Order: sequence, then structure tokens, then C-alpha cells
Amino acid sequence: MRQTGAHFPHRNTGACAFSAPGLRPRRDRGPGSRLAIMLAVAAMLSGALSTPAFATDQLYILQSPSFGGNNPAAFQSAQFEKSLRDQRAASAAAAAKVTAAPDPNQQFANAIISQLNSLVARDVALKISNSKDGDAGTIQSGAVSVTYVNADGQLNISINTPTGSTSLSLPTGD
Repeated sequence: MRQTGAHFPHRNTGACAFSAPGLRPRRDRGPGSRLAIMLAVAAMLSGALSTPAFATDQLYILQSPSFGGNNPAAFQSAQFEKSLRDQRAASAAAAAKVTAAPDPNQQFANAIISQLNSLVARDVALKISNSKDGDAGTIQSGAVSVTYVNADGQLNISINTPTGSTSLSLPTGD
């Protein structure tokens, strides 16, 4: 009859060892069983390590023309990768430049220039539209010229820029 539970001595050892219910006491295997395990492990290791080692000749063929090879594909591939990296870096720099916030001082200056250009354009448009029958003239600003002729109840306007020209013909009602 086997006793389990706390505070009961084991029958085979006679010592007062405490064990939990359901656990068996550990049996001492003795020095002979440890030696047998160590010998088995040593035999397996010596069998695995006793296989002969083989060596082979290694041959390296130069492929890059930079080092005397005759295969330009490797060299061309490296050049393509470098140009691709450069292109990506340039496009990233351009994107960063476009998305960078403009300087507030520059924004203010651009607003003033835009308003002044609007006032000048308004004055030119008023001068042309208020012209009398028989009036003609040319207004030049940089590479842009505006020519107008008011005759026979028609106001003919020609605007010439470096990118092209535009012609208008408006009735004056005179």
C-alpha cells in the first residue's frame, strides 16, 4: 500500500521526505547509469566527427570589365543601380523643394507685386477702352506689347508675348 500526501515517509528510503499528492519520489539511478549515458553520448559524437573532410578547388572568374573580366552585364547593372539611386535622390530633393513652405517675407513681396501689376493692367485697359475714334497706340512692358487702334466704331487690340499673340475686336458704339 502506497502512502501519498504530506507528512508520510516513503517506504523504500525510510527517510522523512515530504511529497505532494500524485508525485512519485525520485529514484537514485546510481553511478553506473550515469556512466552509461555519458558513454552513449561520447560514442554518438565520435561517430559523427569521424567522417572524413573533403576539400575542392575553387575557381573564381572575373566578370567585371573594371577588373579584367569580359562580361559587361555586371558593370552595366552597377551603373544602372547608381543612376537609379541618383535619379531617386534628385526627385526626392525636388519634391522637398516644392513642398517647402515659402518665406513669409517673399509671400508679402509677391502680393505687392501682384497688386501693382493689377493696377498697371487696369490703367492700361482703361486707357485702351476709353480711347476715342481715331486713337491708336502701343504699350510695351518687357517682352510684351499691346497695340490698339480705335477706328470706324471698332476697337482692335493685339497683344504680343514671347509665347504667342492674341487679337481682339470690340465694338465701341460710337
